[in-house]
Amino acid sequence: MVQNTMAESTTKVLVLDDEPNIRESLAEYLMDCGFVTLTAESAEDALMLPELGSVAVAVVDIRLGGMDGLEFIKRLHTLHPAVRCLIHTGSTDFQLDNELQAIGLTDREVLFKPVLDMGIFETLILEKVAEGRS
Repeated sequence: MVQNTMAESTTKVLVLDDEPNIRESLAEYLMDCGFVTLTAESAEDALMLPELGSVAVAVVDIRLGGMDGLEFIKRLHTLHPAVRCLIHTGSTDFQLDNELQAIGLTDREVLFKPVLDMGIFETLILEKVAEGRS
């Protein structure tokens, strides 16, 4: 299922997570922050979004059915290198590989579930948007 939700802002954020509760609650939180949110439950669905190239930041779960989040980030970077990514994972032993580091991801962009202070998403998204404009 792919859902588009409009907010007043023009900054688009993709929330890619196969867990509906997490996906929808994060998307709603980000809408409340003023972002336009797109959601997808699979990497394959996300790659088919017509608006994918206009997304500023993608918040990506790692463990997905089918293509995993790491492969999605690598493909996204190839297709739309301007899209910034945050990783949102329940894998407590997750570490960035060399290819993700070469794309520009750092440990700061890795958020481990559960995130207790949702404000970190807004902060990091705004930082990523500012990076893209500089």
